[in-house]
Amino acid sequence: MTLLGLRPSTRPALIESETGSEWTYREVIETGKEIVAPLGSSKELLFLLSQNDAFSATTYAGALLAGHAVALLDAQGPLEMSAGVISVYRPTWLAGPSRTGEALAKIGVPVESVIARVSGELVRTAYRADDPSRASPNGVHPDLGVMLGTSGTTGSRKFVRLSSHNVHSNAASIAAYLSLTEDERPITSLPLHYSFGLSVLNSHWVVGAAVVLTNESVIQRAFWDMFVARECTSLAGVPFTYQMLERTGFRDLHLPSLRTLQQAGGALDARLARTYADYMTARGGRFYVMYGQTEATARISYVPPERLLEKLGSAGIPIPGGRLHVEAGPTEGGSGHHPGEIVYEGPNVMMGYATEPEDLRLGDELDGVLRTGDIGYLDEEGFLFLVGRSRRITKVFGLRINLDEFETALREHGPAAVVGGGDVIWGFCGFGTDESVAELARTLARRFKLHHTTVRLKHVEAIPTTAFGKTDYQQVERWILA
Repeated sequence: MTLLGLRPSTRPALIESETGSEWTYREVIETGKEIVAPLGSSKELLFLLSQNDAFSATTYAGALLAGHAVALLDAQGPLEMSAGVISVYRPTWLAGPSRTGEALAKIGVPVESVIARVSGELVRTAYRADDPSRASPNGVHPDLGVMLGTSGTTGSRKFVRLSSHNVHSNAASIAAYLSLTEDERPITSLPLHYSFGLSVLNSHWVVGAAVVLTNESVIQRAFWDMFVARECTSLAGVPFTYQMLERTGFRDLHLPSLRTLQQAGGALDARLARTYADYMTARGGRFYVMYGQTEATARISYVPPERLLEKLGSAGIPIPGGRLHVEAGPTEGGSGHHPGEIVYEGPNVMMGYATEPEDLRLGDELDGVLRTGDIGYLDEEGFLFLVGRSRRITKVFGLRINLDEFETALREHGPAAVVGGGDVIWGFCGFGTDESVAELARTLARRFKLHHTTVRLKHVEAIPTTAFGKTDYQQVERWILA
């Protein structure tokens, strides 16, 4: 197995969107290995403050090929957000954009030396090598390859531990069901420290394709100018991405090279799913709706585009090499099926979690079996339908209510978020007026057979999202107390 298809060929592996400069696979490998050479031959954990640029991508590749492990953090946000996690793991090595060493010193990280690299820096800290709480070479399990955060909260100390085999197998599966070839040219519409964004890089590298790098947002005109100029073939997005695309007139743009759209990172409402399925069909392209978790490296299931309208609302069938089953549970939401917890099995299931340096010594704790925490059912053809999260079940005067199902109903009218608290279902609507959402609250109360006083909807200007574009439920819950 050649990890992520990283062979020293002369085909382009990376393209800088603004300049059009290309990095061949050979250059990515050689530059990446040069960047991480000071880490030595013993396995180290490198914390990479990443952005969608050549330095981050080549450092990531070089570290994995040299047998090290990489923990990805966000370089775009304030470094103070990552200070807590750095102080917990106390790594010997960090890499990031230019002036990273200076920035780390300002937030209290003891910097011993800084090695300048092309458009970035490799920083050695002064954390003592004999400190038992430090993520030292002897404290990193030989199988550990990548560590990714579990949420959009950059400063969280909880990571998913992935082996290099996890990463490669999931990339190969994604490439297989998307029918990727070396002629593809995706653009980085999502950050590399997010599992979905990283999977776009990995799955295209597996087939020898070139990835176009940009930190621009899909709502900026410059993004689409570069998309056309670099002849990009695909775009990946979360539900929030597609909500924004609708507001910016995306479907009116002239994008002759576009042939694939991907969506994951949460349920897309049926109206938008139908809209984009029709849009891509009309232009002879494909729209993939997918389901995944960082704990499964990235992807768990997908809906074949030709079945999407027929299976609207489904999370699809297992990816190649994966298996799904449902552990029987009580019926939720009156769907007519008997949902239970979704259990996924496959070679892409994480080794386990890490919340402290000692966890980095651990091997595979799950043996390829992931209890997802999601509630759903499989239909007669094995298509997965999700009905909620196990922790997104609330009780209203003793009646069990699936908040995700309620939110899905509310999203039929526009962007929304739903939380529970104090025998009340709270819905925050990024649409309508105070009067119209009050009337909608009464309609939904009747639909879910609830007393009208237990459903409270409020109009807000926008639904808050995490750095990964997912609904920020912690912020929404704070609104209840406002």
